Formats: sequence, structure tokens, C-alpha cells
Amino acid sequence: MKKVLMIIGGIVLGIAVLFVVIFAITSATSNKLVCKSDEGNITIMYNDKTITGYTANGISYDMDGQKKVAEQIGIDSYITQFRQWFSTNTTGSCE
Repeated sequence: MKKVLMIIGGIVLGIAVLFVVIFAITSATSNKLVCKSDEGNITIMYNDKTITGYTANGISYDMDGQKKVAEQIGIDSYITQFRQWFSTNTTGSCE
């Protein structure tokens, strides 16, 4: 029984480490748009072509839907429009 728990613990730890490594690589190789407001904060990570990830606190974000929009209109246009939307619809701004 103890052996099984050790194996399961090792697998869970391995998955957690893998997730951290993937997130760190994505964060390090992406540009970031950091937006802060009283309603919540969001950081959108992106490269030259598309959105690669995000972190949000107090704000919901449909990454799949927004990724499609960014691919259709171009990432530069998307970032510009998101900055304007955030400033208009919250008490904060983006850096």
C-alpha cells in the first residue's frame, strides 16, 4: 500500500513540475500586456502571431474565443483594442 502511494505521489509531483516548467517557458518567451484595475487584474501573454496565455484575478477571460479574434485581426490590432476596451470598461489601464 505504501509503495502505491509513493508511486501516485511521484506522478502528481511530476505533473506539477511539468506544469510549472511549461508555464515558465511560456512566460519567459512571450510579450506581456499587464492591465490593472479595481475590478480585477489581467496579464495577457502573446508572441508575434497569437495569444499564448493569461493570468487573471477578478476578471473572466475566454482565451479560446479571444485567441481566434487575435488571429483574425492580428495581434497588434488585438492588443490595441484590448487596451482601449480595458480603459473604457474598468477603472484601470494597461501597461
